[in-house]
Amino acid sequence: MFRAALLASLTASATASISCSGYEDCTTCTSQSHLLGEPSDDANSTLSTTLFGCRWCPQDNSCHKDGSLFNPCSSSESVSYFDVCPVPPEDYPGVPDFLPDWMANLMPVISDLTLLDLSLPGTHDTLTYDLSTTVSDAGIDDYDELSKILHLFSGLIPGQIEDFIRQQAKTQALSITQQLDNGVRFLDFRNMQESSGDWYSLHCLQSNNPSLTYLKEIRAWMDLHPSEIVVMWVSKHGDQNAVGDNAYPGVSAEDKQAYFAQLLDVFSGLVIDTAVSQPNSTSVSDLIARNHRLVPYVSDYAEFTGGSQYAMDGALVDNNLGSSVDGEEDAYNSEMAMFGSMKDLRAADKARNALYLRSMATSSPDFQVEAVAMMKFDPLANSDEQTAKCAQGFNIPSLTSWCPPTLNDIGQMAAYYKQLSLEEAYQKIDTDGWVFPNAFYIDALDYDGTIRSGSTLLNGLVREGGVEGKEKTRYAYADTVVGANVKLACRDRGEADADCAALTELVEARRAKYPAERWDDLKYGRSADWPV
Repeated sequence: MFRAALLASLTASATASISCSGYEDCTTCTSQSHLLGEPSDDANSTLSTTLFGCRWCPQDNSCHKDGSLFNPCSSSESVSYFDVCPVPPEDYPGVPDFLPDWMANLMPVISDLTLLDLSLPGTHDTLTYDLSTTVSDAGIDDYDELSKILHLFSGLIPGQIEDFIRQQAKTQALSITQQLDNGVRFLDFRNMQESSGDWYSLHCLQSNNPSLTYLKEIRAWMDLHPSEIVVMWVSKHGDQNAVGDNAYPGVSAEDKQAYFAQLLDVFSGLVIDTAVSQPNSTSVSDLIARNHRLVPYVSDYAEFTGGSQYAMDGALVDNNLGSSVDGEEDAYNSEMAMFGSMKDLRAADKARNALYLRSMATSSPDFQVEAVAMMKFDPLANSDEQTAKCAQGFNIPSLTSWCPPTLNDIGQMAAYYKQLSLEEAYQKIDTDGWVFPNAFYIDALDYDGTIRSGSTLLNGLVREGGVEGKEKTRYAYADTVVGANVKLACRDRGEADADCAALTELVEARRAKYPAERWDDLKYGRSADWPV
């Protein structure tokens, strides 16, 4: 019955007429047309959107019907999906100041520290801003329900299921160059060899470009910023201990090492040489002087690198996950316990050359994926029931009538709560002697090194009905982590130290632009007095 209803609805929608010329910006052009389940003139159908939709052409800044002869953009140049529309803040200068070279700017106080004395802003699933709609050969191992949906319906509605998966797998909106410009120095670089023999990044779906494309982009950025060190964790799925076939199913050691040789070739002259430099004993200034500025931690180290001196063993990433936003009370308590113990934890890790990594990321929980999928693809689904079931699953008291439709929505809701932990821990650096982990990874990096805690997505898509004036609120994520480095480096230098005074003033002025803010938004799950 469901298949018959779906096919009937799709057949009707395919013949529907649509006008794209009335949409005046990329976000409304691409979000109002090609996604199933969007409203239309036919109030009796929940799946009345055309399958062909609209595309935005950056060349003429106009919206065109898919396949239109009047579209000056090629299919590869046209923007098809709302979540990739370029919508920076109105006052964004293109490249922020300070953050692209924050290590160079801090060099007067951090030069004698080691890499494992520092804290690095990072991103989770760094390359997911550029996911395609091609399912990776590595499978979608974290998404059992999506696997079932894909198997059942991908033949009926080509491309729509895959795009839905993309919306549940995409954690970032900024490109790798933009992330580096905005202060990120820890990259969660996930990749897998596909059946073509090429290596691609992946998160359920493979990236639009081969992994080498992104590696070359990182190299180009590093050449422009000669005093910056980048740590890159290379894995298939963020598992520091997986080896052999468990790490890269069906990939031979020979193919792994051939790819690693390509990586070394891209970063020739920039990669750490562990026969000379070690993260726990070599000073930051010496790493930069030796041009040992790319530090790859590689999982499945023996098979992937052949025991190379030009990489660190990925098993030395002390990867701590914590709870997601659907268990935020536990997440907050876990984060506070972690920060309170971090001084000792980092000291123990540094002694064995391990990097303490704390995840402040989240995921699309099964209950949310199922509910959104049912509402999008099942014409018989009761939307109110599915929404309520999804909202209750997040266990946030103020969230009762909204189901986040994408992982970006979830990431921004999580960012609202992660700012609380980060800010409290930052203040306790002075009062309680706390320190930050060696690196964080987090979702939804925003411009100027921030994380967005408001409900409007980074691509400009407005979630209607939120608290006015808070829709684009952001928190100074990168500057807070950088500020933690200043506090640590200056702890024993005294208040009279001119370099420390100047850097403290600068960082605090930057943080003041995006302070931690709380408000009650009953619709979108932001609470002013919960969990603390």
